[in-house]
Amino acid sequence: MTMSQEDFKELEYRNSCVSEHYEDLDADKQHEYLKILLSEDILLVTFTKKNGDLRKMYCTLQDEFVPDHKKYFSENESSKRAAPSDAESPQVVAVYDMEKADWRSFRMNSITTFEIVFEKSLLEDDDIEDLPF
Repeated sequence: MTMSQEDFKELEYRNSCVSEHYEDLDADKQHEYLKILLSEDILLVTFTKKNGDLRKMYCTLQDEFVPDHKKYFSENESSKRAAPSDAESPQVVAVYDMEKADWRSFRMNSITTFEIVFEKSLLEDDDIEDLPF
C-alpha cells in the first residue's frame, strides 16, 4: 500500500483539524467524537496505562478489520461508562487493537495524543489487506 504525498498532506491537514475540534469539545462530546473517528478510521492512540506506562495502540471500531470470531462486542459494550457511584471515574473506550488482534480499552482522561493513521476514504479495497497490522 502506498499513499501519495498528496494523501499524506491531506491526512496531516485532517489530523490538525480533528485535534483542534476535539480540544474544543466537552468530555462527553469528546467521547462521542472519538468513537465516530474510530468507526471511520484507524487511529494511533497514545495513553497512560493505570501503572503509569505510556502505551501506543493502533485501534479501530471498523467491522471490516475485526475478525468475525472477535465481533462479540455490541455498540453498548464498546463505550462503557464507569459506575455512577464513582463520580470521578472517566469514560472507558473499548477498541479493537490492530497489533494485538484483540479487544483492549483505555480511559478517556488517559489519552495524551491521537492521530488518524489510515483514513478509510484514502484506501483502495485491495490496500486493506496490505496494512501492517
